[in-house]
Amino acid sequence: MAKRFNIAIGLIIFLFCFQGYPVAKEINFSASVDKSEISVDEEINLNILVSGDVGSIPQPKLPSLSDFEVYSSGRSQNISFVNGRLSSSVSFNYVLVPKNKGQFTIGSAEVEIDNKAYRTQPMNITVTDAPSVSQAPPAAEKEQPTNSSLKGKETDLFVETVVDKNKAYVGEQITLTFRFYQGVRLFGNQEYSRPNLTGFWVEDLPPQRRYYKTVNGKQYFVTEVKTALFPTTPGKQTIGSANLKVTVEDLRDFFDTDPFSLLDRDMFSAFRQGKPKILSTKPIDIEIIPLPQKGQPETFKGAVGRFSLSASLDKTQTEEGQPLNLKVKISGQGNLMSMAEPESIKIEDFRFYNVGGSKNISKDNFTVQGSRTYDMSLVPQKAGKYNIPPIQFSYFDLAGKEYKILQSQPFSVTVLPGKEGQVTVFPQNAEVEVKMKDIRYIKTDTGRLRNEEGNFCQTPLFIIINLIPLVVLIASLGYRRYQSRLETDIGYARLKRAGSSAKKRLAVARKSITGKDAKKFYSEIAKALLQYVGDKTNRSAFGLTKDEIRSELREKNINRQKIDELAEFLDLCDYARFTPGSSTPEELAKTLKSAEKLIIDLEREYV
Repeated sequence: MAKRFNIAIGLIIFLFCFQGYPVAKEINFSASVDKSEISVDEEINLNILVSGDVGSIPQPKLPSLSDFEVYSSGRSQNISFVNGRLSSSVSFNYVLVPKNKGQFTIGSAEVEIDNKAYRTQPMNITVTDAPSVSQAPPAAEKEQPTNSSLKGKETDLFVETVVDKNKAYVGEQITLTFRFYQGVRLFGNQEYSRPNLTGFWVEDLPPQRRYYKTVNGKQYFVTEVKTALFPTTPGKQTIGSANLKVTVEDLRDFFDTDPFSLLDRDMFSAFRQGKPKILSTKPIDIEIIPLPQKGQPETFKGAVGRFSLSASLDKTQTEEGQPLNLKVKISGQGNLMSMAEPESIKIEDFRFYNVGGSKNISKDNFTVQGSRTYDMSLVPQKAGKYNIPPIQFSYFDLAGKEYKILQSQPFSVTVLPGKEGQVTVFPQNAEVEVKMKDIRYIKTDTGRLRNEEGNFCQTPLFIIINLIPLVVLIASLGYRRYQSRLETDIGYARLKRAGSSAKKRLAVARKSITGKDAKKFYSEIAKALLQYVGDKTNRSAFGLTKDEIRSELREKNINRQKIDELAEFLDLCDYARFTPGSSTPEELAKTLKSAEKLIIDLEREYV
């Protein structure tokens, strides 16, 4: 009787479960993008979702995407079995980088399940000009012929250095341009080593320029770095080789590895290892012309370029011992950083002091320019009327290839008698000459002398001094091991450099505050935060969802409050980027400060 009862109960349960299982399988197949209008310097995240009551879901077939560079950013899968019903959901993620501007259509993706084909709906994409990157260099720019590692054949990565002139005067600006042509995605950050520039005064010329350029029928993403060089000596000078260290993915390393060594590590980590590659340019010879001796003024101190001179005096009447403040300003184009001060003036019954100055250097249009101000103080020693002669400044004019002498206007000064008991006031930071008028006596009372006993070799100081080389050696070995790991372990390198990389990206966002481009500002903030999480977790920043970010950071034992703050920050950036409106520079600056504080707090959590 009991046996029949158990069989009946089993049949009831089976029939109940079977009724909940559908006869026909329901499959949902869709595709979506995170934005339908972008600029050529942005990327699209394409998500293809397949879900339904089926156990195995094949890889979908992508449509033709010849107008985009396509990169896979991973997949996520979820399988559940509830009330006897099997359900699967797989999300395939891709990153699309447009090659040109225009109107494009992402066609239908296809997948075949149980001999039945499913297709997604096409999507239209608009690609506009890139507002956030510099344009390609103008065709009229004169440069030395290409000096690169391309060597006349197509390659994925190469570099070049060019100069705007290969013959210049001593002190004349030469603009050196380094370009990195990138035809593939890289693994990690690049390390740029500037060439040997002995014989030149060097000034960096920010900002970096980024643009797309086609070479030999292939499109490259170009990063351009400019440097101003001011030759210091005549003759033949050489600009050395510039080097760029990059890391590229190399699957051959995985197949060349001893298969038994893979048992001791995560198998997929082998695919994430990068192969270092160093790109170098050829040296460039420059002919430096000496400045002519003919017509060179006695006051000439090496200034080359185009300048103007002005001077001002704070007052034309003073009293004995009370200083007059003379301000001299030199403005123009040239190497203002190494410029010598104007010739000192000499006035009878006056003391002359240099009390400082200031610099205002600009590098607009990649030309070193600006102004230098020299503050001088004149202290009268005797009452009367005086004429302050003009301040003279001479330079070599590159336009006319001749020397020019500039001079300020003269000043007339009245010095009144000082009041009785009045103290002479020396200006702050003035260099006062003090002369010794006597010889100090030899001390005859030496006090009580002590006899220092003991051996210095037995003192703690001697032991500490001898331990210093050992400590330095240990520190050097540790640093060398640290650098070696940074070069070979990409995940470790991304983890350690995440904070500094995020600060650099936030610096890009800071430039958008003055430009009042709120959309670009919030876009850069979001990129910095997403890339920071990607670097810390050794994952691609593209396609990272908020759920994945929460999961990854919780595994790292990050404070839940900080995780929520990061998620709210990303929501704020998305809302600000895609919702019409405007933000004041004060609001943007406050947001940037909050983002910087969030990065600092997360860095502390990782310690």
